[in-house]
Amino acid sequence: MSSSSISINWTPMIVGFLAGLISRIISLKSGNTHYPGYPSGYISQLALAVIAAMIGSSVLTSLVGKQFTAATFLTLAATQFRDVRNTERTTLSQEEKLILVSRGPGYIEGIAITYEARNYLAMLVALLTSAITLVGGLIIGIIGGVIMIVIGEIFMSGGRVGDIIDVEPAKIWFDKGTLLYVGEVMMMEVGLPHPRERYEKEGLGVILTPKNQRGQAVLWNISQRQAITYEAAAAVGVQKDIGYPEQTPLCRMAMPAASGKAGLSILPVERNMDKLIRAVKRTPILEASKWNRITSPVINREEM
Repeated sequence: MSSSSISINWTPMIVGFLAGLISRIISLKSGNTHYPGYPSGYISQLALAVIAAMIGSSVLTSLVGKQFTAATFLTLAATQFRDVRNTERTTLSQEEKLILVSRGPGYIEGIAITYEARNYLAMLVALLTSAITLVGGLIIGIIGGVIMIVIGEIFMSGGRVGDIIDVEPAKIWFDKGTLLYVGEVMMMEVGLPHPRERYEKEGLGVILTPKNQRGQAVLWNISQRQAITYEAAAAVGVQKDIGYPEQTPLCRMAMPAASGKAGLSILPVERNMDKLIRAVKRTPILEASKWNRITSPVINREEM
């Protein structure tokens, strides 16, 4: 009997495709990255989701139907998702020129890696669900698909700043007339009287205190602090325009004390401290800062 006359069970492929597609759609939200934010961005990501789910769900069906050539081409097509990271990186880097508070290269790289991994995850969910359906039948396949989607979401959910760092309100004040402080952290020098008045009346400040050496290592990473600043500005807005550096929100370490703490100052559009603290706590921990081992002698001495 020729391979073309073999009866093919399409149920595993259909169930696997739907599971993979749902897995990708669930994660297709702006969330903390605030991307994608336009219909074109959603359409491109949705198209990639369809392709990834189709590839993952088709492999077993092709093999069972002895369509080995088709299975080989599907595997080769999967390798093209490597270009997704470069595309996302380029898009977001170009967008940096158009926003007042940038994400920073570390945040952009993290977003790009995540979008690449999400497509592979959709492919894997589709593949495993189709395998479960092939072995256990439709009902078992549906249950298995739901479980795979949940496991995938748990696996892809990264850590948040609030898990390892305490965020508390702090007073904004000036020392020696022009030095802007948030709590004990010196932020910058504000030379003009009007901006100083605005900071005192409208500014918000928070102190970030690491719970352990892990949290301190994250704070010492410049890309991580820039991501925190971006999330803060995205949550409460920022009274800033081109050519006004003193209005730029900052997240800086306490120096020269090197206590491991950091301060954040911002001139918000919406003066809402609770929203600001939530935004800082929900900032993702970037890949660039996950394995940073730099710590301050202060915390080291306290833990000895």
